[in-house]
Amino acid sequence: MKLNTAAVKSYFKGLTDQAIKLIINPVEFFRTMPKSGGLIEPMFFLVVTVLVDVVLVFVESFVSHGAGMYGLGMLGISLFIVPIIAVILSLFVAGIFYVVWSFMGSGESYEASFRCLAYMQSIVPVTILISVVPYLGLLGIAWWFFLMVIATRETHNLPVKPALLVFGVIAVLASLVYFSSVTSGIRDKERLQEIAKELQKVPGQRDSGEPRRR
Repeated sequence: MKLNTAAVKSYFKGLTDQAIKLIINPVEFFRTMPKSGGLIEPMFFLVVTVLVDVVLVFVESFVSHGAGMYGLGMLGISLFIVPIIAVILSLFVAGIFYVVWSFMGSGESYEASFRCLAYMQSIVPVTILISVVPYLGLLGIAWWFFLMVIATRETHNLPVKPALLVFGVIAVLASLVYFSSVTSGIRDKERLQEIAKELQKVPGQRDSGEPRRR
C-alpha cells in the first residue's frame, strides 16, 4: 500500500512538473515533448487539469455568490460530466488543428497535435484565476496564441510567420467574442443593480407619503 501511495504521489508530481515546465519554459517543453506513446497519458493530464478548472470555477462562484446544497450537487455532477465532455471535444478539436498544421506543411501525426493541445490546458487554471478581474481573460487568449506559435515551431518544425497569421486570426476572433461577452455581462449586472435600487425606493416612498394599512 505504501508503495502504491508513493507511486501515485510520484505520478501526480510528474504531472505538476510538466505543467510548471510548460508555463515557465514552453520552448523547451515543446522541443522535448514526446510526439508518440499513446493518447492515454496526455488525455489523463487533460482530465486532471479540467477537474482543477471545475473546482476553481466553483470556488470563484462560491466566493462571489455563495452556494448551498444545490451548488455542491452541481459541483459533484460537473466533476463527473465536464471531464467526459472535455475529452470528447479535445479529440475533435485536435483533429481540426491537425488538419490546420498539416495544411501548413507539418508531417507530424494526429497524436502530436493532440499532445500539444492537451498539455496546453496547463494554462487554463491560471487563466480562470486572472479572469476574476474583468477583461484580464484577454491575457489568457494571448498566452494561448503564444503557445500555439511555439508549438508550431518546436513540435511541428514549421516557420513562425504562417503560425502568426493563422493563429493570430483565431486569437483576434476569440478576443472579440470574449470582450463582447464580458461587456454584456457587466452591463446586465449594472442594470440589475439599478432595478434593485429602484425596488428598494418603493417602500420608502410609501412610508413617507401615506401610512401603511394594517
